[in-house]
Amino acid sequence: MSKPDSLRLSPRRLEQLHAIAGALGLSVTETITHMIRREIAAGTIPAAVPGFAVKKEADGVSIQIDNGPGKTYSVEGARALAATIRGTVAGEVGVFSVKHGYSFIRLGRGFKLSSPMPGSEVSMTGDLAIDLAEQIEKAAA
Repeated sequence: MSKPDSLRLSPRRLEQLHAIAGALGLSVTETITHMIRREIAAGTIPAAVPGFAVKKEADGVSIQIDNGPGKTYSVEGARALAATIRGTVAGEVGVFSVKHGYSFIRLGRGFKLSSPMPGSEVSMTGDLAIDLAEQIEKAAA
């Protein structure tokens, strides 16, 4: 995964962004996430998390990170992964699941997913992790 890009805004737009954040009681980063999720809900952009291919399969849920190898999890394994992501973001200890073949751990202020384990790894923020968990849950339903 590449380094995050910098976002250049005019001071006036930045002031407006801070005003929105203040009105919503969010950080600027959380406000951007809020705006993106609002556009997903409105149908402006798809709900898929860029860099992740999450698909319902006949025998479970396949997950591929970027161009790495994909892994098909049983429905039980996919639900366990989604629950692990949600729990770890909420403050629980991360999990190395040998049974299902993944790991999701806290790494500094962010998180790291390995899928399959061992295999592709990706670091992400908590908000992206929650969005990914939602995509996995939908595919496992």
